[in-house]
Amino acid sequence: MMMQIPEGTVIIREDEVNMDMYKIIQGSVEVYCGYGTENESILGILSKGSYFGEIGLLAQKPAIYTVVAYSDILVQRITMSEIDEYIKTNHHDILQIMQHMANTMYNMQYSMNLVFDDMDKKNKFNAKPEEFKEYKAFFSKQFAKYNTQSSSSRFIR
Repeated sequence: MMMQIPEGTVIIREDEVNMDMYKIIQGSVEVYCGYGTENESILGILSKGSYFGEIGLLAQKPAIYTVVAYSDILVQRITMSEIDEYIKTNHHDILQIMQHMANTMYNMQYSMNLVFDDMDKKNKFNAKPEEFKEYKAFFSKQFAKYNTQSSSSRFIR
């Protein structure tokens, strides 16, 4: 289903369950963590051809980010009831989604390794805090929060 969404609209909100995936046909969206809080961080801007919401749809878990329409946008909304047919008819797009998810997992692992290495150095050398770079491990915290949700939980939208 095609949807027009006006600039400034929050489409997906962090920690809320969203069972829809979106493909951007026209316009751009901003992706945030901590949206509207003092810890707000922009993770990126997605444009034509990009997807968002795939985690909620595929994993049936709460969103780990907030998506806001940066401009007036046109999106294709894919629901759980439509995903089988979408996969059958959009092989290239599904491969793109899988590659994006694999890269995200790789980057999260890399970030976690930096944090663990930093912690190990501090413990091993009894270093002062200012001697080593501090990593907030933002993505690993988000990933841990995501995994604490029971996969058997049922969410009501």
